[in-house]
Amino acid sequence: MASNSSVFAFLLLGFFILSVSNAQQPSSSSRPSGLVFTVTRDPSTLQYLTKISLGKIPVNVVVDLGRKSSWIYSSRGCASASISGVVTAQSNNLKNGEWVSGPNVTARGITFGCEASAGALRGLAKGAKGIVGLGRSGSSLTSQFASAFRFSRKFAMELSSTNEGTLYFGDGPYTNQQFRQPLAYTPLIANSYFSSDYFVDVKYIEIGNTNVTYNKGLLSINKKNGTGGTKFSTLVPYTAMETSIYKAFTSLYIQRAKAMGISTVSPVAPFSACFNASTIESRPDGLVVPTIVLGLRNDAFWQMTGPSNSLKLVKDNVYCLAFVDGGLKPKTSIVIGGHQMQFNIMEFDIPRSRLGFSPPVQV
Repeated sequence: MASNSSVFAFLLLGFFILSVSNAQQPSSSSRPSGLVFTVTRDPSTLQYLTKISLGKIPVNVVVDLGRKSSWIYSSRGCASASISGVVTAQSNNLKNGEWVSGPNVTARGITFGCEASAGALRGLAKGAKGIVGLGRSGSSLTSQFASAFRFSRKFAMELSSTNEGTLYFGDGPYTNQQFRQPLAYTPLIANSYFSSDYFVDVKYIEIGNTNVTYNKGLLSINKKNGTGGTKFSTLVPYTAMETSIYKAFTSLYIQRAKAMGISTVSPVAPFSACFNASTIESRPDGLVVPTIVLGLRNDAFWQMTGPSNSLKLVKDNVYCLAFVDGGLKPKTSIVIGGHQMQFNIMEFDIPRSRLGFSPPVQV
């Protein structure tokens, strides 16, 4: 039989572990339906930024859709590998049947990694002091907010290159969704090698009602090394495609554009397919250009058309197809970048492992 001292030590150890575990769990006395943050795009790096108030001082952080965790640079050095503190955010609540931005609420015990080296800021947008991770991970900001405020572990965003965008945590519908079509849903696909990233299953790519011909195997995820497939990234400005897919894609787009009377012009880096804007018909509902469709699982489809998310005005009278060559052997065959995600409401529902998205607003 164990001695009394051994039993006491065991109970004390259990109490200590339980206390540490509870201390690490974010908490809040408030229970809003959700949180809302403003998102802006840096014109130089094309990264998306939001402000996080960890304590009293708000800091700019880069939004990284697939990152497991978050970190902040400390010019005073780091006493430990992480910083745990109080985060203040604006609530998003239902009022008179409509979703509106509510009062500020706080969460305690939100943890960020601490980075003491200024070198970690290289490559980030000017003024950024860290990265906020929204990936499929228990340490992501999404999971920590869900734990603190006891709402669903999901988030949504509407990115914009012309105005402020929005990042939501928690339940919808969302403020900007009130006058839009319902979200379409497709499953999120697991990739054990890149477990925090958000992958979807692309069944086909269509331009102007014509299918792009490519090696279908490239859009399957290799179970041995995790390569292939299609994922989303806010750190990639323009959708990047494996070289053979990209060549077939741009070739068909140019063919369909010429059939509509649209003339090509010399490429403007980093794009390879560019067009004379004066040959593109403009209507009140947008430019008349080939429509790009990604066919997804569950009969959902992601549609891109015009300057909203398929074209970019690079200089006077020149539009370019806003997709880039991702190389011969990329880890992921298609990475859908920030430009293609703009002007859509995108909902990442982690418990249900699904992506919801709205048709884009034409600009």
